[in-house]
Amino acid sequence: MRIKAARPDVSILFESTIAEPTEELVAMVREAFSQEVTSRYVSVFADGNRYAIDAVAKRYGLSADQIVATTGATGALVMAFKALVSPGDHVLVERPGFDFLSRLAQEAGSVVEEFARPAPTYDVDLDDLRARLTPRTRAVLITNLHNPTGAWLRPERIAAIAEAADLVGAVLLVDEVYADFAAASGAPPAATLAANIVTVSSLTKVFGLFALKFGWLAGDADLVARLRAGAPDGDMGVSKLSHAVAAHVLETPAAFEAHWKAVLAATRPVVRGHVDALVADGLLAGDLPPHGCMYFPRVVGVDDTRALAQRLLSEFDVLVAPGEYFGAPGYIRIGYGADAPAIDQGMLRLRAGLAALR
Repeated sequence: MRIKAARPDVSILFESTIAEPTEELVAMVREAFSQEVTSRYVSVFADGNRYAIDAVAKRYGLSADQIVATTGATGALVMAFKALVSPGDHVLVERPGFDFLSRLAQEAGSVVEEFARPAPTYDVDLDDLRARLTPRTRAVLITNLHNPTGAWLRPERIAAIAEAADLVGAVLLVDEVYADFAAASGAPPAATLAANIVTVSSLTKVFGLFALKFGWLAGDADLVARLRAGAPDGDMGVSKLSHAVAAHVLETPAAFEAHWKAVLAATRPVVRGHVDALVADGLLAGDLPPHGCMYFPRVVGVDDTRALAQRLLSEFDVLVAPGEYFGAPGYIRIGYGADAPAIDQGMLRLRAGLAALR
């Protein structure tokens, strides 16, 4: 964010979210509040915005008692860890993975152990996972779509992971903030696949509505009741105003759905062309995933991608996320959820930089 403010000429391939649909958001807020205060502007203390919860339930085929509204997916995970984990308990977290998720588990007092999701498929090795489970394992945490690779796990695979976790009474936490990118697959929320699965999600990544700080957790009603008991006041950081707007977005999502689909319709062919050229030149290795706005290739011949990212920024004005951020040196994460011409320019700079530094 500091680089964006200080150096507007830099091409940003760092972000993994859809650019904010600012015009659509302003129009929604204007419609909801210009004539009179919207009926969705209600108390959110303890139970969250009932209209937003009902809209999430309708969208994903859940019931209201299966959902808790939170301050983003982060608030949902904090609430889950608070209820599930005591100091010294064991939590398994995927690698490569978003390091922030491991930190949340550690801050809850748990002992965090990583399990591999190896290239090129980034699937979960169930035998390896079972071998790592202990009597003190309380949670297994995965992302789907996988951050940073964009890999998608099929519902039957997630159910199998949950079955493995259940061998020791552990809960499978599935961060699904990117899952709507794969909505065309028809896959249901992970929370519907087994009684020991909790889904966390938000409007931040796919919808690009990070300003609303609206998220939720969902699961079997009995499991959600257990999580509520661990945090009887709910998420105390929830905003009455932003969650009222979130209710309107979820009740009438067409404009926001159209926004992210239009962004990817424009950027994905651009990225595909550059990826094909970069792979053909022997600079990158790895397939572009079919869903989402992330690409996580291996940089051929490079082990220290943090140093590479610094040189790409300082010498070629392009910013990527080094694999070290995700426990995978030698890789970079490229995000393409923004303006297509800007992404095109960034990919051109990336190719020029990798070729020059080869």
